[in-house]
Amino acid sequence: MTDTKKSIKDISVQSTENWMEKVAWRKANKVWLRKSADIALRILDALEDLGWNKARLAEEMGVSPQQVSKYVKGEENFKLETICNLEKALGVDLITILQADEEVSIKSEEALVNEPKTNYSKK
Repeated sequence: MTDTKKSIKDISVQSTENWMEKVAWRKANKVWLRKSADIALRILDALEDLGWNKARLAEEMGVSPQQVSKYVKGEENFKLETICNLEKALGVDLITILQADEEVSIKSEEALVNEPKTNYSKK
């Protein structure tokens, strides 16, 4: 076997193993990854509502633009401190903890589409 063929074979074996490891990791972390993706979408919605880009959010939070990019990829294992800092910078609630006597009311998709957009401002 030539060196080139051996190199290609080694790369293809690593790619398959790496792919399978990633799938196993995603399955094992499915629950928090889903919540992380939901938070990422809320961040992106808030950025759009504010007319901000990721660099502006990074500046407001005192973090690097690369860190904000990690937040909006939907694969960040957020600490509560980070969520609170994001909420403060964006002026939105990213997570809500209900009291025992409270319940969630879910709006229909049509109601959400027709709902006027809220203008958020930093306090």
